[in-house]
Amino acid sequence: MSWLRKALFGSIRARLLLLLLGGLGTLMFALFLLLDFSIDRQIFGRLDTTLLGRARSVVVLLESHTRDDAWQELHELSPEYATGGHTDFVQIWDASGTTLLRSGSNAQGNLAPPPTAVPANAPLFYDLRLPDGHRGRAVGLRFAMPGRHDDAVLVVAEEREQVDQLERRVHVALVLGVFGMGLLAALLSVLAVRGGLRPLLAFATGTGPDGEMRVEPLPVARMPSELRPFADTLNAAFARLQAALGRERRFARDVAHELRTPLAETRMAVELARRGTPSPQVWEGALASIDRMQRCIDGLLALSRYEAGIDRAQVEPLELVDLLRRSLAMVQGPANKRGVSIAATLPGECWVLSDPALLERIVDNLLLNAAEYAPAGSDVQLTLAATAADCTLRVGNRAPDLLPEDVARLGERFWRKSAARESSNHGGLGLALSGTLAGLLGLRLEFTLEQGVLWAALGPLRPIVPTEQPAS
Repeated sequence: MSWLRKALFGSIRARLLLLLLGGLGTLMFALFLLLDFSIDRQIFGRLDTTLLGRARSVVVLLESHTRDDAWQELHELSPEYATGGHTDFVQIWDASGTTLLRSGSNAQGNLAPPPTAVPANAPLFYDLRLPDGHRGRAVGLRFAMPGRHDDAVLVVAEEREQVDQLERRVHVALVLGVFGMGLLAALLSVLAVRGGLRPLLAFATGTGPDGEMRVEPLPVARMPSELRPFADTLNAAFARLQAALGRERRFARDVAHELRTPLAETRMAVELARRGTPSPQVWEGALASIDRMQRCIDGLLALSRYEAGIDRAQVEPLELVDLLRRSLAMVQGPANKRGVSIAATLPGECWVLSDPALLERIVDNLLLNAAEYAPAGSDVQLTLAATAADCTLRVGNRAPDLLPEDVARLGERFWRKSAARESSNHGGLGLALSGTLAGLLGLRLEFTLEQGVLWAALGPLRPIVPTEQPAS
């Protein structure tokens, strides 16, 4: 029966239909029972009320007249008891069960006495078979009959064929009505489930038609609220996937573009070495090309890892001035080779919250870039503006060849102002990597050109106040 279970519970549509039809069917059945009970109670309640009123009228008549006069007046006031018909009947028994009086309509036989003893102060209703063979309804009353010391039992009965026919008609109407409502409810359930699942089917179709990866995000604003979390999750997954594919394509393109020249230089050095004894310049050129390839690969791998979120920042308190002094000592050698001097304006101490390794790499890249591109014999300026709210680091160098429209391209991978620098030892990834690391630390790296000086501003860094140690 696994196929039946799969057909009933293997899809959301089947489950919803089964739940709706089962629930509506149960509701309709309960409604049928409730209406049937209520209508039957109303019909037979009205019949019992009529019988009880007639029985009390007979008791009042017997208690206010002699027996013969009362019986004669009863037949005159209610001819249906005297005609010998089969719709209304009256019969009275004494305590021993002997018939005292009975109406003319009982000519064919006696009424069936009450099945149990009639209470002294309450009527007793029961069903019986009438003398003419029809089904009837009766009420029994106990009363004190004038001229007798014991109580008598009065039974007034009426044929219930018409009531039974009315009940059957009501039952047929209820069955047809409930069945029709059930069919209508089933049809509405099918339409409701189909209409309710239409956005889900459209959602499944819109996520990736023909098996292709979706480029545009799903339109969340027009979706039902139940589908918006799924759409948001899928949009985020698509964005991450597209970013990963973009990083992979960019990595492959950058590697193919940037390694072509150093590989050619290395190959040329090897070819020269094969032909004869290479000169020291050839070996130095080969080693420089290998170093350049190594820096390029290291930079690309670092960018890919940080952009993919593989490496994350480890924030901790650090003394920024000490970090800047280490970076200044590192860049001093390359700057001296080009005759570039570095002027630093730093406070005595500045504690911030950041990742020491990542922040140091950013500062090193900025200082190396400034020392590399500043004109020979010029100076590089390093300033740290520290306030109680934030700290901002600025690195400036003269850039006479740089135009204002070039500033927007700073930070692009392998972008250089002059083609003559394509073969330089600079990897072309320093500013791009610095921008990525700044974003990872929650900082902004912005470039501005002011009167021929290129300024790189990094911030805002969060300052902290070191906890003072208690005096011993």
